[in-house]
Amino acid sequence: MTAHGSQSTQRSDREGLVLERRLASVFRALSQDPGVDLWAHRPADANGLLPMNAPHLYSDPSRSDLPSLRGATDAMAMRRKWSDPELHRQMLPQAREERLIVEVLEQFRCESLARQAGVRANLSQRHAHWRSEYLRSRLHETHLGILLYTVILVTRSVLTGDPIGRADSDLLEESRFELSSELGPFLLPLRDARYDQQDFAEVARELAHTLAGRIAAVEEREGTRSGARERRAAPSLPLVFDIAEDLFAPASDDSGGQLHLARGYRAWTRRFDRESTIAEVVRTESLRSGRTTIAAETARRSVPLAPVVSRLHGVVEAAKDAHELVDSEDGALDPSRLTRLITSLGDPRVFRGRSQRAETDCAVTFLLDLSGSMKPHALGLGALLDVLVTALDRLDVNTEILGFTTNAWNGGRVRSEWKKAGSPERPGRLNELHHLVIKSAASSWRRTRTHLGGLLKTSLYREGVDAEALRWAVGRLRSQQAAKSAVVVVSDGLPADSATTFANDEDYLARDLETTVAGLRRSGDIGMLGVGIGTDPGLIYPASVELDADSLGDRTSVRAIVDGLRTVLAR
Repeated sequence: MTAHGSQSTQRSDREGLVLERRLASVFRALSQDPGVDLWAHRPADANGLLPMNAPHLYSDPSRSDLPSLRGATDAMAMRRKWSDPELHRQMLPQAREERLIVEVLEQFRCESLARQAGVRANLSQRHAHWRSEYLRSRLHETHLGILLYTVILVTRSVLTGDPIGRADSDLLEESRFELSSELGPFLLPLRDARYDQQDFAEVARELAHTLAGRIAAVEEREGTRSGARERRAAPSLPLVFDIAEDLFAPASDDSGGQLHLARGYRAWTRRFDRESTIAEVVRTESLRSGRTTIAAETARRSVPLAPVVSRLHGVVEAAKDAHELVDSEDGALDPSRLTRLITSLGDPRVFRGRSQRAETDCAVTFLLDLSGSMKPHALGLGALLDVLVTALDRLDVNTEILGFTTNAWNGGRVRSEWKKAGSPERPGRLNELHHLVIKSAASSWRRTRTHLGGLLKTSLYREGVDAEALRWAVGRLRSQQAAKSAVVVVSDGLPADSATTFANDEDYLARDLETTVAGLRRSGDIGMLGVGIGTDPGLIYPASVELDADSLGDRTSVRAIVDGLRTVLAR
């Protein structure tokens, strides 16, 4: 591997995800913002991707070594820490070339404020990696390419204090001379204003306006006006900001239309989404028949209930104060008992005591993936839940069993409406959600045990949008206000919805799930256990169990989930 990691770095999917989680932790720690995260090494918060644009922020994880990725993460963290995004958006000029330059200068301003020596070293190394990528691309051999390269290196050196290397100095000698009249007068004012974002932005805007004139002159000299101009400029711009992801911060917010969120994850429309109880969509006869089949499977698996109850007992209880007037030998003096000092000499029970008793104040939600690939697991899953919910019910734990699927295949009415609207790019989620309540917290297990039979209704199983279902389940769980609570998500893979994937990108739903799980993990009030059937849910969930499909409902699978519940409830 070269000094800057130019050779390919091979990592498995799990290694890549673990690395990204570690870098996300670095991002949060250095930025001092617990709400930020990384999506495929892109900065994000709860609203979606953050519009950070600079030449060196987005390294290719498959081609970059750890120091380069760490340097890019540190650069994002400095931007988040030292830059007010709303003020930055307001100060952006309208012209694209000018906005490009202001974006780059604001990034360098933030990096110049880094205090830790290690962070500064990481930033320098990442920028060196980017410089080598730029030179290998041979973009500097064009007039526009060398102009941009000169502006970037000179302004960064002035702001951060990092010297320009000898090789780059030789390369830039002619272009620095040509730019001296436009660039020179702004360098010291930029450095002096770097502690005040608004003052800095005003100087940066003036410089950007001046350089835009130079860019136009270069393009005119090369005969690149109108359409040819865009073709000539385009090869240089992706190394300065990411056009493909449309992360360039807008000068004004013109969001609207049918999208429910202006940034990040969104749904084209929620008009066709629905929430049902299992009894509303499966006939009573089918529920009873399915319940009988599941009960027979549970009996065949022969999982003893007493050990399950015993292992869960300690972690589902919470100590409760009972404020009662009791005869006590210590505590607060009870005036009504003072006569005992006369009538019963030596009786010390004249105090008002506080007793403590162990009570169960716990809630557990099972959230089931009802996508098509889960059909073969329905019977074993029913037997597994039969044992677990029965054990929790004996411990007076409030339980819910929820399921998520869609009303249609391939987007249904949502996709049809999107197509009628002209199929705009990046429409967000394009299907009709169907959330199912199989057992609610308010209903007793004895009365709703029959509803478990609805799992065998194969027509319910379509496609899966996990993150929205998880947010729905957690909202219901929080409304119970239990002292301890956990959600157990059972699935056999990543989210899958064909219409959404086709119209956005294949990782669109997975990124939303990762962000949702990361946000819940940071909030810390809900325990989360991912249960994967034939897959490793540890790629998404911090606490996870992987089950063999053939073992669903037997002692091994029950024990694995019980141990997982003990872990997340004992936190």
